[in-house]
Amino acid sequence: MINKKKHINSFLAGFLTLFFIACNNNKQTKNNNLTNSNVLDSVNHGYNELANPNKLKNLTVSDYNSDNLDVENIVKPKKSTINTKLDTNLLFGIWTLDPKGPHADFELTNKSFFVVDYDGNGNMPYELIDNNLKIYYNDFTQEGHIVSVDKDTLKIIWEHTEHINSYVKWTN
Repeated sequence: MINKKKHINSFLAGFLTLFFIACNNNKQTKNNNLTNSNVLDSVNHGYNELANPNKLKNLTVSDYNSDNLDVENIVKPKKSTINTKLDTNLLFGIWTLDPKGPHADFELTNKSFFVVDYDGNGNMPYELIDNNLKIYYNDFTQEGHIVSVDKDTLKIIWEHTEHINSYVKWTN
């Protein structure tokens, strides 16, 4: 009887040791998978909330920053609408935040808001109603209020900011 208890105790000690090792290994694997998925999961980058409110598809950082023609989550007008008292002769042109930079930021014409150095089709339809500008990208919209425009300066406050962006005419 004493011999059987020794075998049972040895068996239980071995079984419990293996059990704890297996549980510890499983916990580390789950944590490693969680860490790796966080790096790849665009939800953790905070960019999908603008592009996809229905959460039908997670978008990566590059999807948000580029006009991804495969992702069209907004209704875009076929052409731009202009109804303003602003002087469009002053407004239409090529604009940049940094005149010493390698390229302009955008060109505004009576047909489109053209994003310079853009991946894909840079021509975006827009609405200019009074001083309010709304640009229709494929997967999000951007709205701003034009504070002023003259022969070489365009000032816009973009939605969700209080900062005035001062653009200058591109001369290069």
